[in-house]
Amino acid sequence: MKTEVTELLGIEYPIIQGGMAWVAEYHLAAGVSNAGGLGLIG
Repeated sequence: MKTEVTELLGIEYPIIQGGMAWVAEYHLAAGVSNAGGLGLIG
């Protein structure tokens, strides 16, 4: 899916995973990123 957001961020899907400090580690962000979204740590 191509949108301005996906083009700007260089991702495949317009899905941005919110930071989940103290709840999820880098594994969640890596999984989202590997699936084509934008995974965040924070």
